[in-house]
Order: sequence, then C-alpha cells, then structure tokens
Amino acid sequence: MKRWWWLIGGLVVLVLVLVVVDRVAVRVTEGAAVRSMEQEDVELTDANLDIQGFPFLTQVVGGELEHVTGSAATATFGGYTVSDLHIDARGVSTSDPYVLRSGTATGLLSPSSLDAVASEAAGSPVTFTTDGDLLVASMSVLGVDLSARLTPRVDGNTIAVDVASLTLGPATITISDLPRPIANLLTNLQVPLDLPT
Repeated sequence: MKRWWWLIGGLVVLVLVLVVVDRVAVRVTEGAAVRSMEQEDVELTDANLDIQGFPFLTQVVGGELEHVTGSAATATFGGYTVSDLHIDARGVSTSDPYVLRSGTATGLLSPSSLDAVASEAAGSPVTFTTDGDLLVASMSVLGVDLSARLTPRVDGNTIAVDVASLTLGPATITISDLPRPIANLLTNLQVPLDLPT
C-alpha cells in the first residue's frame, strides 16, 4: 500500500512540474512574440499577448495555437499610429509562414495621423477632424477653403472613404447633387495601409 502512495505522489509531482514548465514556456513565448513585433518596425506601448488554451506545449508540437489575444495602448507602423489596439486570432501557425485561420484586429486611427500622408499625396497641407461618425478633410484650393465630409470604412488592408458632401467657401454640395460620373469619382477612395506582417 505504501508503494502505491509513493507512485501516486510521484505522478502528482510530475504533473505539477509539467504544468509549471508549460506555464513558464507560454509566458516566455508571449514576451518573445512582443519583442519580435517591435523589431519589425512596429512601435508598441503597453503591449501584451495572451496565448490561451492548455496545454501550450502540445499546441506548439501540433503546429497551431488555438487562440491568441493581444492588445496595445498604441502601435505605430507605416507612418500611422493606432491606439486602443485589440487582436483576436484563432488557429495561429507556429512556423513560417505564420498564418491564422481567422482573426480580427480593432483600433482607433486618429485623424491627425492621416494629415502627413494626405498632405504628401495632395501636394499641399490637408488636415483631418471628426464630426460625429464623419471624417472631415480640409485644405485650401487657390485661396478658397475646401472641406470634404467623408464616410470612412476599412476595406481589407486599406481605409476606404466615400465623400458625403463638399464645402467650397460658403457653398455646400452633397454628392447626390452631382452628376453620376463625378459622384462615382468621389466614392470608394482608398488610403492603403502598410500593415506589418
């Protein structure tokens, strides 16, 4: 009988050691993944990664992590700063090329982070502000103030906008008032994002 207690005790200790090794391995991997992102020209503040599921080591051996979540207060890449970034990924491969079965990423792109990109593309200063759910782009054209009220959306790796109305000096024109060929030119305007791999 005493022998069985020693065997059971040994198995319990072995299981506890394996659990501790598994949890240490997942924490080390999470830290290494955040450092790896920072080395890919992504500036992160208050970043964390959480590899979920147990046991971790069997997921690694299987070649796929079941569920990975992450967040960062800010992430800067490709000239853009995104705040309040949240990532939720499922079926993340553990070898190169790193792919995932499904996932979402959400964050807030401040209007001011678009100013430099749009100004460079337009060849003159452009500033962005918000008005409710609309994005407002303002610039000067031949000394007259021009502003466009835009409806933004994410379309793959781009931010797409539709112009809702234009204000040139004191006159405001809605897109529905314009001839269809001109209105079509002002829909689905795209700003490509240089997203990190």
